Amino acid sequence: MRLVHAVLAGLVVGGAVGWWLLGHPGYETSQQRQERAAAQAEAAEPKIYRWRDAQGVLHITDQPPKGHKYEEVDLREDVNVIPMSEPAPAEGEAAKK
Repeated sequence: MRLVHAVLAGLVVGGAVGWWLLGHPGYETSQQRQERAAAQAEAAEPKIYRWRDAQGVLHITDQPPKGHKYEEVDLREDVNVIPMSEPAPAEGEAAKK
């Protein structure tokens, strides 16, 4: 009977140690919680895209344009300003493209 108890105790202790060493599934460390929260915050940030059409007109949209080069603008919550873009090409330069 003592052998059975010893084997059962070994299985219980071994299982608990294995569970702990494998990262105890279902438990998050504080670092894992912070990383998950940062990833969720980044995904929730609004995205703004800035691009120019063939005539050099600047467009700012919330969807990336198809068939145009665009720049993704980083928005900050504490500032209500979109950073300036490069100047539009001169009229002669736009016609050459």
